[in-house]
Amino acid sequence: MENVLKDFQKTLQMTHIDDDGYPVYRRRDNRNNVVKYGVSLDNRYVVPYNKTLLKQYQAHMNLEWCNQLGSIKYDIHYRTPLVERLSFHLQDKQPVVFKPSQHVTNVVSKPIIVPSQFLAWMECNSYNEKARELSYVEFSTQYIWNKSDKVRTRRKTKIKSLGRINHISPKSGDVYYMHILLNKVKGPTCYEDIKMVNMTVYDSYKDAYYALGLLDDDREYISSIQETHHWVTASFCRSLFVMLITSDSLSRPHHVFKETYNCLSDDDIHVREQEIGVKGLKLKPEAIYHLTLSYIEKSLLSRGLSLKLIPNMSLHDHKYIQESCNMLIQDELNYDLSSLEFEHQQLHSQLNVEQKNVYDIFMNVVNNKKGGVFFLYGYRGIGKTFVCKTLHAAIRSKCEVVINVASSGIVALLLSGGRTVHSRFHIPINLNENSFCYITPGNDVVALLNKASLIIWDEAQ
Repeated sequence: MENVLKDFQKTLQMTHIDDDGYPVYRRRDNRNNVVKYGVSLDNRYVVPYNKTLLKQYQAHMNLEWCNQLGSIKYDIHYRTPLVERLSFHLQDKQPVVFKPSQHVTNVVSKPIIVPSQFLAWMECNSYNEKARELSYVEFSTQYIWNKSDKVRTRRKTKIKSLGRINHISPKSGDVYYMHILLNKVKGPTCYEDIKMVNMTVYDSYKDAYYALGLLDDDREYISSIQETHHWVTASFCRSLFVMLITSDSLSRPHHVFKETYNCLSDDDIHVREQEIGVKGLKLKPEAIYHLTLSYIEKSLLSRGLSLKLIPNMSLHDHKYIQESCNMLIQDELNYDLSSLEFEHQQLHSQLNVEQKNVYDIFMNVVNNKKGGVFFLYGYRGIGKTFVCKTLHAAIRSKCEVVINVASSGIVALLLSGGRTVHSRFHIPINLNENSFCYITPGNDVVALLNKASLIIWDEAQ
């Protein structure tokens, strides 16, 4: 008998765990029996069961105490209707099955790849009008997958079957939205059809998903961050934003970041000042933007995520963060921009025609980032220094770096933020044919020179 082969009948007085880690249950011989197909059966033949579950689900089920992963053999027997697991894949991402003994080169170079279950569905839609009325999930109720011939054929029996698409995590990107669309779209014959909404083919499955109105616009979360910002710091708002990302609550994180950027970034300068121990930092909007992204990235990394894994999210640039720690750059940016703008207007209005021509030449080179070396010369009193003052007021008022240097200390004192060339460029005092500037590659002076829009060297000789 089959039961004898499976170690029935069992007589045990105590439940215990066997050598393989499986529970062996107590089975009393209480002398109660029933005859089934001519065989006398008693309590020792009965598998573990639960009366309540049997009555509720009207299905055969064995109950086992699972004290380790290996104890899990199967979940539910004899489910009705049958459930067919439906696989799918992105375009040109079809999985290929091969034997361990096959060489990878031979597998890749195979001229013909067997159609997948998913591709066979779209192929069937191309010539079967009835099939085009069904979604991928509904398709299994009327068509079966012939594994040997790799084709879809009409179901001939009355046995019902349900299709269920493999689960995909929301963190999987575009493939997740494709998985949702396959529950909605009917009769596609190609991948473009899946992304088509109202005769418009969208660039991504996520865009098509949003066009169908299936994707939330995140307004609730945007309002939540904006409202929270009224009574907490931006640092807390960034933590809230990161929490919404890690919990997969946001449909479009990049859109939420854009809409709540002011709430997420308004304490960046204060936080940066605390980190480097300096007061009065002046940062450009671009630096604040990348600094905000760096703080968000730091929080995400502590939770095992990264901005790189979030579609359409910008990545921070370390260059801007390094500049915020460079005190040489900070000193050159630490000016009152409104006062400089007023000064520039006053000086510019006093330029004569010749001075204005010189001013326009320099500003054109700076604004278009052409670069170059110019020598401005003339007799004493014709306004060379006046032109230089107008130039550095114009450029500094745009929060750009202007380096003012002079050959002597007395002249350097007359320049706004002026330094001697020996001090700024590390030029030795006593020069000879072997002298060179002592500037270490990659240090703060190098960053300052790279950042400068204009270098004015007064009394150059």
